[in-house]
Amino acid sequence: MKRKITSIITILTLTAFVFTSLVACGKSSNAVEIESSQEGTESQVTTGENSASTSSEPAPSSQSGTTSTTTATTTSGTTLTITCIKGGAADAFVLISDNHVTVIDTGLDKKADILVDFLNEQGVTRVDELIITHFDKDHVGGADHVLNNFEVGTVYTTYHSKESDDITNYMEALSAAGLVETTVSEVISYEADGVSFTIYPPQTQSYSRKESNNSSLVIRASIGENSMLFAGDAEYERISELLQTEGLKSTILKVPHHGRYNDNTKAFIDYVDPEYAIITSSTSEPEDQQVLDILAAAGVTTYLTRDGNVTIIMTETAVEIDQ
Repeated sequence: MKRKITSIITILTLTAFVFTSLVACGKSSNAVEIESSQEGTESQVTTGENSASTSSEPAPSSQSGTTSTTTATTTSGTTLTITCIKGGAADAFVLISDNHVTVIDTGLDKKADILVDFLNEQGVTRVDELIITHFDKDHVGGADHVLNNFEVGTVYTTYHSKESDDITNYMEALSAAGLVETTVSEVISYEADGVSFTIYPPQTQSYSRKESNNSSLVIRASIGENSMLFAGDAEYERISELLQTEGLKSTILKVPHHGRYNDNTKAFIDYVDPEYAIITSSTSEPEDQQVLDILAAAGVTTYLTRDGNVTIIMTETAVEIDQ
């Protein structure tokens, strides 16, 4: 009997052991299936990332997306570098952003090499816009040299109010380059490489005095909250027009006519309300002290190109000026 009972107990014990093992095995099997499923999910993500980095087709798409984002960031954070060239009492300005070059006036013929050499030093091969504010020799003199040495996109000018050898040379170089100038008769606005440009033409083609100077185009270049106004050689009559023109307030003013005083000078400086001013003058042809006094009284920091090139680095939120 004892043996029988012992056998029964043994059988029951073995049965319980087998049942417990089967349950444990089932749990273990379920755990393996869950882990396997999670590993499969991770494997798919990893495989997807790997295929993006190793597959020959998805990679460009991923890089293109990154480039697009970078470009958008670069555009919103564009830097505009404006160099005011030292070349006597003459105007020559080079505006370079990430992928765009504008030249405003070209100085004197006899000093054109300074402008050409500077452009070459910057690695410039193409000038997207060449803007001639008016046709005095100290503004158009180097234009033929720019046209002869660089590819030029568009040439903007005011109307022709005089004749000279410098103008003839410019027109010949223009023709040789296969270009035709665009005479600005209405306000032109455009954006290039994140920089906004507005060109304001003279409002008449007949001035009682100093017609060439008063025919000056005026250009405003802006990026974000900062801007620079290039006022050519505008004198009393032209400035009277500008005082009736909206939107000229600017961070930096290129003072008209090399810092020469006229009865509208103070009103114009007050109207533009700049923080900084640039005057293109020379030791032999200095700016008027009265103009410097007006600027100082207005709290404007003034730079003179007779002291050397002036370099302006402008972003949407900051301006840095070095000389």
